[in-house]
Amino acid sequence: MRIPRSLTKYICGYRLIFRLTTPFPAMIFRLNRYINVRAVAIAVMMMMTAALHVVAQSPAAGDTCRRNGVSSELSIAATPSLVLRSNPFLRGNNRMGKPVSSSFSGRLQYAMRFAPDSEYGRLYPYAWQGIGLGVTSFSASGVLGSPVALYVLQGSRIASVTQRLAVDYEWNFGASFGWKHSSSTDAADRLLYGVGSSVNAYIGLAFMLSYEATPRLTLRFGPEIAHYSNGNTSLPNPGVNRVGLRLSATYRLHGIRPRSLSADWSGFRPGMSYDITLWGAWRKWGYSPSVNEPYTGSGALEVPGRWLVGGLSFNPLYRFNPVVAAGAAVDLLYDDGANLSAHFEPSSPFDSPRFYRQPLSERIMGGVSLRVEISMPIFSVNIGIGHSVYAPTPRRHDTVYYPSDDDRLSAVKSDLRGFYQMFNLKTRLYHGLYLNTGYRLVDFSKSGNLMLGLGYTWR
Repeated sequence: MRIPRSLTKYICGYRLIFRLTTPFPAMIFRLNRYINVRAVAIAVMMMMTAALHVVAQSPAAGDTCRRNGVSSELSIAATPSLVLRSNPFLRGNNRMGKPVSSSFSGRLQYAMRFAPDSEYGRLYPYAWQGIGLGVTSFSASGVLGSPVALYVLQGSRIASVTQRLAVDYEWNFGASFGWKHSSSTDAADRLLYGVGSSVNAYIGLAFMLSYEATPRLTLRFGPEIAHYSNGNTSLPNPGVNRVGLRLSATYRLHGIRPRSLSADWSGFRPGMSYDITLWGAWRKWGYSPSVNEPYTGSGALEVPGRWLVGGLSFNPLYRFNPVVAAGAAVDLLYDDGANLSAHFEPSSPFDSPRFYRQPLSERIMGGVSLRVEISMPIFSVNIGIGHSVYAPTPRRHDTVYYPSDDDRLSAVKSDLRGFYQMFNLKTRLYHGLYLNTGYRLVDFSKSGNLMLGLGYTWR
């Protein structure tokens, strides 16, 4: 198809090709001038901690907050770990030329358990929840630094072995501060630092053998995995993963509990519930100037500014019991920076790229996911694996549009097509209203984006 000469200026100057420094894109995409990742991370932690307090004190919680029988506990833990060297940066391609192979973490945690005769205590007799503060030191500490993590936590019993011995689990979710990073605009220099921001999300999970040495002292040890990422709010975002052995001691401050408790689910009726979640965030994108293959997520070229991303999910769940629910969800995603590689203008310099504006259809994805949800007091963990159903193939522009050129297009794979995975923490606020804090992966390995929003559950 040949473009008429009379339309060339309109198409090239005002509709398709634009710089990311024009007034409107600057207002929309350069959110880094108005939103600080560190401030948002702290705000999320404050909201989650506030939700813990509000729900615990809410009249809607019935007698769950009765002080009689409520126990609190203090824990210290140490975790030596191996760092999974999953990218060149961790294998030694960094500014110090040293591999990052191990780490050591120490932490202090405060948790509480609801009274055994309260509503939550009857449904979840072994659950504990609270907040934690930890520090992690990596080998070759000059490469990554020694980040400090602030997080919420929750755990419970999986199985009892004897009256004193049991198998427990605990998850941690929060933010880690103090990573070494580079603020340089040079892509090669930033890659040598490996981490694009001083603040990263922290997700941890431990399975532990628990031994009750005395009515007040409990000793635990077991494997722990942890993941750090900024959710592509800054680049580079290689992700750091570690696997280790957690050793912990927990001292019950007050509220001695029976060694053997049983859940009372007599008042629970299995049935359907329905969740609707609206979330939003921002992210960075990279691009590939190659006309032969799309951006794979590992290139060093950045698209300037940050891009809006948001979504809506409708998730029917069948609740088998107060803990386990499963179902399927319909997911809608809008990503304003998706598929830019297909529309790169090759005449523009790499450090100040220009792009043809993607059609709206190339920024939208519709998918279906399978969901499993684990519910405990205040928090629910919702995990999903899905695949795109609607994600149109972008049409790549091979050449600059001049009046004498043909409109030559070639098809490439959509950035939004394929499998995606979601990890969501739902913090109950009031009745069916909840705060959603989540993270999205693509094709089981590539970072996607954060998912910050609100949702509502009705039954």
